[in-house]
Amino acid sequence: MNRQQQLLGLAARLKTAAEAKDWQALHLADRELASTLPRLAAAAAWTAAERSGLLALRAAHSEAYQHCALESLRLHKHLNDMQANMEGWIAYALNGENDLNGSKQ
Repeated sequence: MNRQQQLLGLAARLKTAAEAKDWQALHLADRELASTLPRLAAAAAWTAAERSGLLALRAAHSEAYQHCALESLRLHKHLNDMQANMEGWIAYALNGENDLNGSKQ
């Protein structure tokens, strides 16, 4: 497989994983990118076609980064909501525990 095909394959894996929110696959694609790109760069100067592949890879990586940033914000909000409602959940759980023990309040 030539370098352009490898670059485009990496870009496709990043894009597919990010769009599917498959964080494990995205992690693996990112690790593959980190280990493969330096090796490819050291092989020879980039041709025009390979530079095109690099641009596609850069765009896919940027898109994956945006997906991760949005998911991080979503999770941060969810955790903050959980923290804000924790007192009510504890009261609800304690009330349910009292019901199980035959106590009614």
